[in-house]
Amino acid sequence: MDFHQLLVFTKVAEKQSFSRAAEDLFLSQSTVSTHIGSLEKHFGQKLFDRLGREVALTPFGEKLHYWAQEILKLQDMAIWDLKEWTGKAEGNISIGAGTVPAQFIAPFLMSRYLLKYPGITFTLTQNSSEAVADSLLKSETDLGMLGEKYYSDRIDYIPLLDENLVLITPPKVILRSPVSIYYLLEHNFIFRKPGSGTQAVLEKILRKQNMSLNKLKVIAYFDNVQSIKQAVKENMGLSIVSEIAALDYKESGFLNVYKLVELKEKRTFYFGYHKKKSLPPYISEFITFGKNMVPFLPWKRT
Repeated sequence: MDFHQLLVFTKVAEKQSFSRAAEDLFLSQSTVSTHIGSLEKHFGQKLFDRLGREVALTPFGEKLHYWAQEILKLQDMAIWDLKEWTGKAEGNISIGAGTVPAQFIAPFLMSRYLLKYPGITFTLTQNSSEAVADSLLKSETDLGMLGEKYYSDRIDYIPLLDENLVLITPPKVILRSPVSIYYLLEHNFIFRKPGSGTQAVLEKILRKQNMSLNKLKVIAYFDNVQSIKQAVKENMGLSIVSEIAALDYKESGFLNVYKLVELKEKRTFYFGYHKKKSLPPYISEFITFGKNMVPFLPWKRT
């Protein structure tokens, strides 16, 4: 029995699948099966019951799963505690991030963290904020970066930074700022699909102003903020997006950006993680590091 076999075992237990565990660990399914077989031979006990394409822990497997998690947690803590002497800080941080955090925040924080701890590796998956929350509950990711809270009874949220939502228009559409959304009812609008943190926050803020998106002429829903910016640039319509996401197109002259009277309330980006999962020390450190690096984000320095 070794640490890697225990890691493979815990991953199969989390994914309830040999194939999904293999994909997550970048191993072949046969290698995963070999590791599980070696553990079963070592203990003389069956670890999983096969249920079609999925597997479930046997009673012995459930006991081993508890101790395997404790052993791997202790390994992480030991390596982290000794890093000043060994010069090694190891571990993988699997991050699920909403569109804006994935494109404009996470890469900056990850690159700076690697300068401090070069032994850390990252896996970054971009999705809607709601899908990111789902991935945390399914243990598909360790850490979330979201623009809205979902499943707050099961996910802990730590505020990372605040920002504004802004109106973006094609360059030829010139308005006097700040603009009221009531003056835009005849314009075409493009929005994010449901599940987006930006869309959820926008609808929540507008409801407080007794304003519904149903009053706007919405002609399209996109799942990508970059596509929305490009569509607005091409004069397809207007949109309301993250101020962070609009910055590059604004500076290039591809869009005009305006503050909306009805959107005085800021939105918050959060770190999120499953309440029942203990974070390895290198992930807790990344959260602290990320919060401390917020003043140094590129748009904060301009």
